[in-house]
Amino acid sequence: MQRNCNHKPYNIYNMEKQIFWKNVRKYLTSKYAIALYVFLLILLFMGDNSLVHYLKRVKKIRAIEEQLIVTKENTKKAQSVLQTLDNADSLERFAREQYRMHAPNEDVYIVEE
Repeated sequence: MQRNCNHKPYNIYNMEKQIFWKNVRKYLTSKYAIALYVFLLILLFMGDNSLVHYLKRVKKIRAIEEQLIVTKENTKKAQSVLQTLDNADSLERFAREQYRMHAPNEDVYIVEE
């Protein structure tokens, strides 16, 4: 009784693997591949348009956008306060609370909690 095996013996498989890696090594170390590596290195790390500079600019843009959002919120708050200070009574109240101003004939007592 004869066995029908479709697999290759270990030593043939090992030789094919060595030949494959030899060919891969040959292509990876060719002059064209080395030129490509140098080109990619220049693109990624050197110059003003490199990937490193690009990532720094993206980070800076995000920080500025967050700052813009905070500034817009502060502007809305300031506009609402400005609208409430239209009459003299609210203006006087605001000055007393925020800046601790008082009339010349008044005494001010500050109670801290």
